[in-house]
Amino acid sequence: MRLGIVDTMFARVDMGSMAMEEVRSHYPEVEIVRRTVPGVKDLPVECKKLLDGGCDSCIALGMVGGAPVDAVCAHEASLGIQQAKLLTGKHIIEVFVHENEAWSEKEFYEICGNRTRKHAHNAVLLVTDPEKLVESAGKGVRQGKGDEGPVSLEERKAHIAFVVSEFNGEITDLMLDAAREAAGEQDAEIVSTLSVSGAFEIPLAAKKLLMDKNVDCIAVLGAVVKGETAHDEVIVKTVANRLSELSLEYRKPVGFGIIGHDADWDAAEERAGEYAERAVKAAMGLSRVLRND
Repeated sequence: MRLGIVDTMFARVDMGSMAMEEVRSHYPEVEIVRRTVPGVKDLPVECKKLLDGGCDSCIALGMVGGAPVDAVCAHEASLGIQQAKLLTGKHIIEVFVHENEAWSEKEFYEICGNRTRKHAHNAVLLVTDPEKLVESAGKGVRQGKGDEGPVSLEERKAHIAFVVSEFNGEITDLMLDAAREAAGEQDAEIVSTLSVSGAFEIPLAAKKLLMDKNVDCIAVLGAVVKGETAHDEVIVKTVANRLSELSLEYRKPVGFGIIGHDADWDAAEERAGEYAERAVKAAMGLSRVLRND
């Protein structure tokens, strides 16, 4: 078998070398032809040239930047790859990694390696042993991160996660204790707790949790104490609006446990337990409705 590997100069990780290493270590009999092009939109024609020149399949490796124009370029490249596959009647495994898939450079590198190495096997097996892939049908196999596994019909506890503001920590510590107690009363499993510096930072941390398929709902906890200006009111309204948008975007409940904007310190401290408990109950209640529990 002859395998084509095409990567790009734009990528910040040498996925081409990763693919070659994986193939050589597991399929030493496979002949590899590697080419490198400037960017993802150059991948389709180079893959087609390799397939027309005798390669049995190809891997198209590309990194997609985080700007909107990068997503457009990736879509155009993907359409070109599909056309090249149809014209040649041969497989091209598209291995694109988007910068916004990861929260850190380390995670991005790991995604590149995982996706590249797993797809290197697919590119070979599609030609040499396609029946081998049938063994993994319906098993939730993923490239880039861990496998998700097949759909489970077993009942489990609802999974809740918390985002807690560290600002006014004496109050938010009380809120977190109350939220944990409320989660226990709701028979929920707490799967993650993220701490952020202040209420304004809560939405981004909330988004990270909502993206996790293991999280069914979240509760956010914070205390914005009234000051001499309207700053506290602006913060609370801004955060509330963004959390509402995130809840709709990810179709998961977000319990709003942020005290403010008209509360002084004593009032906030007095409301801490009540707000946290209500946030957990609201998130869990809607989660049960959506899950038909």
